[in-house]
Amino acid sequence: MFLWPVLFLSALGGAGLASPADEESEHRSRRELQPSRDLKIVCYYSNWAVYRPSLSKFTPQNINPYLCTHIIYAFAGFNKRYELKPYDPYNDIEQGNYKKFVGLKQYNPGLKTMVAVGGWNEGSKRFSHMVSDRSQRQKFVRSAMKFCREHGFDGLDMDWEYPAFREGGKPEDKQGYAQLIKELREAFEAEALPRGKERLLLSVAMPAGKEYIDNGFDVRTIAKAADFLNLLTYDYHTAYESNTQHHAPLGAADGLRDYDDESRLNVRWTVDYYLNAGAPRNKLVVGVPTYGRSYTLEDPEDNELEAPAQGPGEPGNATREKGYLAYYE
Repeated sequence: MFLWPVLFLSALGGAGLASPADEESEHRSRRELQPSRDLKIVCYYSNWAVYRPSLSKFTPQNINPYLCTHIIYAFAGFNKRYELKPYDPYNDIEQGNYKKFVGLKQYNPGLKTMVAVGGWNEGSKRFSHMVSDRSQRQKFVRSAMKFCREHGFDGLDMDWEYPAFREGGKPEDKQGYAQLIKELREAFEAEALPRGKERLLLSVAMPAGKEYIDNGFDVRTIAKAADFLNLLTYDYHTAYESNTQHHAPLGAADGLRDYDDESRLNVRWTVDYYLNAGAPRNKLVVGVPTYGRSYTLEDPEDNELEAPAQGPGEPGNATREKGYLAYYE
């Protein structure tokens, strides 16, 4: 689960914000939490949370529709013909989770519900091939518009992790991806204007690290085309490091010099880097994780930051992943 301004982004990956039994009363009690119109609280809902055990199972019906301004359903994929498809057809379509998700707007008409395409599991191979050719990009663009309209989503969140990296990635991905984002925005505008429809929104997930940014993302072009950028400002450190670390530090540790690599592993550095690269301040949505990375300590009595660690901590009962704990575990 994550919270992030333009100022917060939150991912609802399994939190018990409301139970189905009393969701109506919960919705009423939370209405005062609605943010001002200028604030973006962008939340990700991870669709695999429906498979968590017992009370940690989390469905679209558990989401408080007044908590966020935008909620993004993660993830959809796309096939070899560059057509968008549900990642989990059984739950997304057959069990009606897409409909339940966009149906949250019945409670909060001002809510925007979007769908994310990609994610870590999608990788780079298919993305890289798609963006390399205009005709292939256009197939994706047309499919994206059709997919969003058919399922009632208000927009698309592009989440390629990461252009020019991982299996199948190429240096040319940087230019191709920027062109895709530009073409998506142009198509969204062209599709909406003649019909008097509200334009589909477009957001892009952006990495925190310098190498990923420099080699894969034309920041100025993407920022101009997108409505907002979701900064992945977390997991600067992993649970597999030899010392305990904060995986989303706000600033650099005391004593670090600007040219030290470690000085770049914090939220402040990432935000400043995007601003200097030409991203408008009002389009940056900063990621704040509400999950933690856990460790198995060398010495249980030595439990401060940077304490020696043997490896990741034991899995939690809900998330069932070594080195990862939801906020409620």
